[in-house]
Amino acid sequence: MTSIDPEKKELTLIKSNHIRYDKLIIATGSTPFVPTMKGSKSEGVMMIGKDLANTQSILPSLQTAKNIVVIGAGFIGVEMSDELKKLGANVTLLEAMDSILPLALDKDMAMSVFDLMQKEGVTIRTNTFVDEILHENGTVSGVLLKNGETIIADRVIFAIGYKPNTDLAVEAGLKTGIYGGIITDEYLRTNIKDIYAIGDCAEHRDFFTGKPSKIMLASTAASEARILAINLFGIKTIRDTKGSIAIFSSSLGFISLGAAGLNVSQANMEGFDICVGSYEGADHHPTSLPNTSKQKVKLVFSNGSGIILGAQIIGGPSTGEMINILGLAIQKKMTALELSTMQYGTQPMLTSGPGNYTIVSAALDAVQQMC
Repeated sequence: MTSIDPEKKELTLIKSNHIRYDKLIIATGSTPFVPTMKGSKSEGVMMIGKDLANTQSILPSLQTAKNIVVIGAGFIGVEMSDELKKLGANVTLLEAMDSILPLALDKDMAMSVFDLMQKEGVTIRTNTFVDEILHENGTVSGVLLKNGETIIADRVIFAIGYKPNTDLAVEAGLKTGIYGGIITDEYLRTNIKDIYAIGDCAEHRDFFTGKPSKIMLASTAASEARILAINLFGIKTIRDTKGSIAIFSSSLGFISLGAAGLNVSQANMEGFDICVGSYEGADHHPTSLPNTSKQKVKLVFSNGSGIILGAQIIGGPSTGEMINILGLAIQKKMTALELSTMQYGTQPMLTSGPGNYTIVSAALDAVQQMC
């Protein structure tokens, strides 16, 4: 597609064919953000796109690399570093903030992941800033840090975020926000009648503050698609979730991690008066059962209302579904008291014990502090 004509309700395709529409949904996604620093276009500098073709194109080059530097320790950077180390290369992960996974986990929760990756041989540098990408005859040779230090590298991966694909939308007159995404209302309608936008190309609003959010998750896009499908030809369901909640999960080796909503640093930055409840247990009972994993839960609540603002989990395979439960609790504005007294089912091989279910125990920890 090369252009959108909102007045004619017509699309122009690459071969100059035209398609008419009654309703148009823009879901053009995003592309990796590439900084304009010196050397960033050298051969051997790579980005992680959100499509299979991109992965297939860079994999052969990565398989022959000896020294790989990954810049950015969000989920993409952390997961890539973990996988690349398995190929036998020397992997260095650089992060400008003081902890890995800073937009999801607090530092104390991220340390479990940090320690595991270090143990597996990934070199991790936080509070580290890159000045330029060094190269010889146009091919990457290293990374120069702001402190003057050089790290040898024959491949460099930027994992510092994505930008919305909105060129066609802007040309058609659609309004975009401060992060470049297409502005929509609660029902994904843009400023032009009968044109909608969902997913990474749309501007999202934070669930707690209503501020623009950089969130770009497949699960968010899928949720928006369902909302739009229900209401495309007339609003049939009133949307009660007024913003996007970042709900993450991942697995590295024998550790699984999940995060939803605000962590402590984000809550403090936004000015929330908070209370934190935490509990460390296990995902089976008794803990002597095979394949039992430690399970640490950290919950963030509003100190006045007791409403849950965020959750973090470090544990075993059940982490992904547990963080989804807590994501729902956030959407429904459950309180620490409600979570501490909720009814639940337990089974030795599937959950923590009936007397120390970790979500409930972490919520109870917060309730005791609030009393």
